[in-house]
Amino acid sequence: MTVVPAGGSTPNGDELRRFARRSLSGRRLKLIVDDGEPVDVPPVVGEALAEVVSILGRGRPVRVMAESVELSTGEAATILGVTRPTVVKLMNDGVLPYTRPNSSRRVALHDVLAYKERRSRARREALDELTADAVDMGVYDEAIRRGRQSSDGQPAE
Repeated sequence: MTVVPAGGSTPNGDELRRFARRSLSGRRLKLIVDDGEPVDVPPVVGEALAEVVSILGRGRPVRVMAESVELSTGEAATILGVTRPTVVKLMNDGVLPYTRPNSSRRVALHDVLAYKERRSRARREALDELTADAVDMGVYDEAIRRGRQSSDGQPAE
């Protein structure tokens, strides 16, 4: 299921973000349909709803699907932010497991999300290492010093 902001217009983002924050702040949600009896909303549903509302509040569409769903190479490429041939290469290299129910390849959403998380973690670790190296070499402090000098109106070296 894909949810797109109604009418192509951006909904009231502030209102949606306030709702998202409230439902995540430990409050219990109740659902009332057509003046019926209130029904408790399980916390996990409230958190998912808040996430959907937050994304919609930024004017972005949301697609909700089960993690067990199988994706085409094109759909996996969209989620990963890469090209379809890159996904095929990841499959051929054994990085992304896939099935071939017919002539097309399919990859489980949970495998795509797990790969995306591993890739993000590796990037964060590499960035942390580069930052630590820059700090050790004094490059980071030098860059900050130069930035302060230029913002003070004094010429940078």
